[in-house]
Amino acid sequence: MLVIGSVEHNRMRIHSAEILSVGTELLLGETLDTNGYFLARQLAELGISTYRHIVVGDNAKRIEKAIADALECNDLVITTGGLGPTADDLTYDVAAKVAGFRLVSDPVINRRIDERFALRKKTRFVACTSISEDKQNVSVVGLAKSHVVYPLVPEGATLFMNENGTSPGALMTFDWPLPTGESRRKAILLLPGPPGEMEPMFLREVRPVLEKLSPERLINRYVHLTGIGEPDAEAAVRDLVDQQTNPTIAVYVRDGDVSFRITQRLAEDGDNEDRTGTLIDLIKERLGVYIYEIGTRSLTEVVCDKLLESGATCAFAESCTGGLAASLMARVPGASNVFKGGVVTYTNAMKADVLGVPDQLLREEGPVSEACARAMAEGLYRLTGADYAVSVTGFAGPAGGTIKYPVGTVFIACRSRLGTRVIERHYTGSRTNIQDRSAYASIDLLYRSIESS
Repeated sequence: MLVIGSVEHNRMRIHSAEILSVGTELLLGETLDTNGYFLARQLAELGISTYRHIVVGDNAKRIEKAIADALECNDLVITTGGLGPTADDLTYDVAAKVAGFRLVSDPVINRRIDERFALRKKTRFVACTSISEDKQNVSVVGLAKSHVVYPLVPEGATLFMNENGTSPGALMTFDWPLPTGESRRKAILLLPGPPGEMEPMFLREVRPVLEKLSPERLINRYVHLTGIGEPDAEAAVRDLVDQQTNPTIAVYVRDGDVSFRITQRLAEDGDNEDRTGTLIDLIKERLGVYIYEIGTRSLTEVVCDKLLESGATCAFAESCTGGLAASLMARVPGASNVFKGGVVTYTNAMKADVLGVPDQLLREEGPVSEACARAMAEGLYRLTGADYAVSVTGFAGPAGGTIKYPVGTVFIACRSRLGTRVIERHYTGSRTNIQDRSAYASIDLLYRSIESS
């Protein structure tokens, strides 16, 4: 972590913010902007209201107007994107102009960039030049020498080193003139556009700074549920939502889960006893069977932890999801301790050859059936020796499906020492949506199988 400079905390408090995503590729729909979603949630946790989220292309005049308009209504403007070294990266220049900052070269930032490129120069790639039956002729090549462009950053701003790229973030605080002739303290926060750079920078370096500038102190706790839809979960706590004052309940849906965020605002002075536990207890009374985590872990993280605690392993055999469920497991650090692997048996021949699904079963019952899902899980159980063998087969669409099993029909099975459990699900939506929901449902079945063992 590297933060350069300091912020004048005593002269401002951030009550509201506007998020400005910069990039013509966003306007053209070539790139999905997930930064706004991430930042809005982070700001909500900090007690900072998001006034608006807009997207603007790589045009200096439009960026300048968007920033100036946002400053009229908000204490903070957050920009993402446009910090790179190319000609269409304009955010540093425009934001510094609006805030009245001069752009300079920073020696600390430059030194860190040099260190990063020095490490890259040590990397070597093996390039295959020819292949024969008995040998390979190979040559070792290094990275081509790149022209390093050092960024010019706002002089006097708080700078945030980019541990995953070369463009640092920056926070500028300044006096902004009001129509009354007075001025008010404002801030512009510049962040890189790639989520893989922006999110770690925000969580590690920016958030601690904003916490000091937020007018409120908050307690945020999270309750995560699986196996239940948002309408049913929300209906179960509707009266609590209607009666809420402080703490409050917010409902979110992401990655196949339903989550409640319980937020308590703490007073500057007075009784600040944590009352979130009382609300969580009420939620547990009503929805306890669906709760897998009170905290921050994802369902796959909880599953991996439970497998590790019991010394058990799992494996996946997938058809319609094409390896998505296995990918979800592999994203968890340390998954290699509990995840044996996965196979994608998309065709009937693969189901028969790899998993031993009988040809007669495939002909009579079909590849999308309870019997096939069961046979896939049991074949995987024998093949891998995993303690939990999960299979997924279904019609993801848009074509396929039968009168009996229309598009969106999915069968998921889990084989363990207690036997084989099969569930049937029916999903609507796009092919991708059905695949995603099926993959998360397979993780849910694995979780429930572990819980019942």
